[in-house]
Amino acid sequence: MPVLIVLYLFVVGVLALLAQMILPVIFSVTFPALNVLGFSSALVPLVVIYASLELGDERAPLLAAILGFLLDLTSSYHLGTSVLVLTSLSALIATQAQKPQAHHWTFQIVFVLVGTFAYLLLDYIFILAETARWAWPLDVWSKITFASLLNLVLSPFFFYLVGLPPRLCGWRPAHELQERRYAR
Repeated sequence: MPVLIVLYLFVVGVLALLAQMILPVIFSVTFPALNVLGFSSALVPLVVIYASLELGDERAPLLAAILGFLLDLTSSYHLGTSVLVLTSLSALIATQAQKPQAHHWTFQIVFVLVGTFAYLLLDYIFILAETARWAWPLDVWSKITFASLLNLVLSPFFFYLVGLPPRLCGWRPAHELQERRYAR
């Protein structure tokens, strides 16, 4: 079962990558105002954050590295930066996933908002470092902000929908299986 959940999350990550590539095009055609505002989506970091919280071990950064590599393959001018940033983000969240308060909805929302913002900001910084241009136009900040807010709004629904099929098959995250120890 541990391998099946990683394969399931890999398939969800690939679908999120495809949706991340298609959604901005659809929204720019149907809602041109969103294109002016700099709408973009960041669904792969959402999958990585979910996997890091639910798996909570070394499988999450490994999955993040694979999804980051696939994300880098779709980019035209950088290779390896998404792997580095997503793996670091996943490892950081996985270290906190063993704590019981990390699975409270308020902390999960903070992980999503800060994690998505940090991923997009670091990714842009790496792009600037590679191209040796240090420009911070308003549309970059709006894309980073709107993608982070979109993930914030989508995260409760996404976490529920992605977590439903494995739970129906009997899978439980590691944090739910841990024995509660109380002081005497």
